[in-house]
Amino acid sequence: MTLYTMPATHPLAYAVYRFFSSFPIACFFLTVLTDVAYWQTTNLIWLHFSEWLLLAGLVFGAVAVLIALIALVGRWYGPTWLGVVGQMIAFGLAALNSFIHTADGWTAVIPYGLTISVATVVVMCVTALAGRKGDAHV
Repeated sequence: MTLYTMPATHPLAYAVYRFFSSFPIACFFLTVLTDVAYWQTTNLIWLHFSEWLLLAGLVFGAVAVLIALIALVGRWYGPTWLGVVGQMIAFGLAALNSFIHTADGWTAVIPYGLTISVATVVVMCVTALAGRKGDAHV
């Protein structure tokens, strides 16, 4: 059994980080779904949904990465270096994916847009599992 405890030093910084880090997770995962929907239907509205989801995820992700870097340097609540590096890799992949999605129609999604969307979600999942610190196993 794993117990997750909230850090005692700066709970507000941790709460703000968790708030901003939840949006990119949702947005980048939904980008995969909208890319698959566009692949199946070729309706351009799904491509535009993907573009807006990427933008929202990048904006909130930039704030989350900034807070994580400040907390890492200040040793507020203890994100690991692996977690921060994984977040920055996922952020870089999402930025690349945003540039790919600016192309016209089919070439914006198939094959590179969908591939980078899936790679971003996989990196986020690996980072979430490897970047935890301070979990107590009982």
